[in-house]
Amino acid sequence: MLITHYDIRLFYKCSMLLYLSYHGPEDEMSVHPILKTRKRDSQSKELTFKQIASRIKGTSIAIDNAKRVINQSWIGNRSYASKVDKLEQTNINSSDFSIYVPTFFRNNARARKPLMMEGTFATYILSEFYDNPVNYFIIRSKNGDTEYDVENYLSELISDLPLIYKLKSGEQSISPNYTRGCRVCEWRYHCRNLAADTLDLTLVSGIGKRVKKVLFSHDITDIPSLATADLSTLKDEDLLSKDLEYFQLQAKSLMDKKAIIRKKMSFPTSQIELFVDVEGSSHHDFVWIIGCVIRKNDEVEYKSFLANSPEEEKEMIVAFLDFISNLGDDYKLYHWSAAEPQYFTNLVDKYNLPRNPVHKIQNHSLDLFDIFKEKIILPIYTYTLKDVANWLGFKWNEPLTDGATSIILFDNWYLRNDRKSLERAISYNSDDCKALVIAKDYVVKSLS
Repeated sequence: MLITHYDIRLFYKCSMLLYLSYHGPEDEMSVHPILKTRKRDSQSKELTFKQIASRIKGTSIAIDNAKRVINQSWIGNRSYASKVDKLEQTNINSSDFSIYVPTFFRNNARARKPLMMEGTFATYILSEFYDNPVNYFIIRSKNGDTEYDVENYLSELISDLPLIYKLKSGEQSISPNYTRGCRVCEWRYHCRNLAADTLDLTLVSGIGKRVKKVLFSHDITDIPSLATADLSTLKDEDLLSKDLEYFQLQAKSLMDKKAIIRKKMSFPTSQIELFVDVEGSSHHDFVWIIGCVIRKNDEVEYKSFLANSPEEEKEMIVAFLDFISNLGDDYKLYHWSAAEPQYFTNLVDKYNLPRNPVHKIQNHSLDLFDIFKEKIILPIYTYTLKDVANWLGFKWNEPLTDGATSIILFDNWYLRNDRKSLERAISYNSDDCKALVIAKDYVVKSLS
């Protein structure tokens, strides 16, 4: 059986994802609309062993002939194979000796763990089977070339290869770690159900693979054992006491299916309340909507500021800042997470606009996400606005899975002039703002 760069990437993204990609029940897959299967991934998985072997042979011939640049090369043997965007010959110490350095083309130069290990895998193959002792790889982006040393990752890769083999072959299965990153995975429902059946620790918000491993070392293996654990016996340096208290309260809340109030707080009163949600198009690099529910004297109105194209973005942010300025000083702006204030700062800087209006907005803003995370424990797995508001009884009129799906709808409008998709995306933004109203009213009632 052949282990490829595709398997390496999946394993370090999520070991469960690797296993399910080959052995998961296909009828339980649910592909999220935001997921775009990359061409190189699908090709790598669908190529036969014979086809890969033929490509490896072609690369070997090019190396034997000392070809300076080898594009779209496959390297490997009967056990391991990796596709590399480009192999480039580089002189080392003398003109008589050169090596081939694997190069990957990416939009940005940052090497997250899956790509770091994929690059390490390529250098391992080159060093082991091509007498090519290379210890770094290159990411080529629009900002130039960035070199990454693999020395600190090679031993981890080598020790993980037997497990990767067993997961791909089906000799070994694995339990899921259900985290925030699972929300757009095609196996999200399958893994969530598996985790729920076993009351897995990663259902507790904030517990990932690392914390789960530490808790396991203390014989805390599921949510019930965490809910009843004696925290005074946990002295592991990898766990902070405040995190342990939060994790245990979250476990108790999940077991009892009840909210837990940690701290009370007082809320400022204001004549006008604004509930703001901003959506940007990462594909096209601009903010396309600033949505806002305005509540004044128990009257509620939704207002949106729209940019149909990048050329309208400046006009949109100027209109929104003018709207805020005309409200005076007796208002409070509520949002979910730090993203919204950062959007405003970025737009002001992008168009060299005065910063004072944004500073004023920040002074009048309150992050509801922070309040929930610090003061209220809910029996939910993740603290997204959708999860929180759904638990509070709010239902979105637009049946989208999450905010990421609205990006697809906007793309349909922006690229295909589909007006109905734009209307659906605006409707979803409107519901996001209304969900903030529900969340704010709940915290005021619960914490005051």
